[in-house]
Amino acid sequence: MRFARPLNILLVEDDSLTAMAMARMLEMAHCTVTTVTDGEAGLNALADGAFDALITDLVMPRLGGEAMIRQLRRDRPGLPIVVLSASPPEDGIPGLQDGEGGPLVILRKPVLAGELLAAMDEVFLKT
Repeated sequence: MRFARPLNILLVEDDSLTAMAMARMLEMAHCTVTTVTDGEAGLNALADGAFDALITDLVMPRLGGEAMIRQLRRDRPGLPIVVLSASPPEDGIPGLQDGEGGPLVILRKPVLAGELLAAMDEVFLKT
């Protein structure tokens, strides 16, 4: 990834091993990563901190990724988002990928480092 400055990323992932692996991939690309385990904690972190992008799972306890993104789009409509899912919706996420808000890319888990970094490049090229 080639960014003008290190990025501050919020990672919302309920599986601790996946979260650790993703955080490590991003840290190796000179990103600062804050990790939380569900959508409610994600919204709270976004309200309290300045993040350049969101990486989130879809299926999580308390508040899932799709619901979190829909709420987030009201306050931070242009925030770049990468969605990770073991079973992403075949037709994408209607209303979130059709020009309504910032760039959003969906990846299928498990994700390789190159795929994650390419998705980050993609969402930042669209901003």
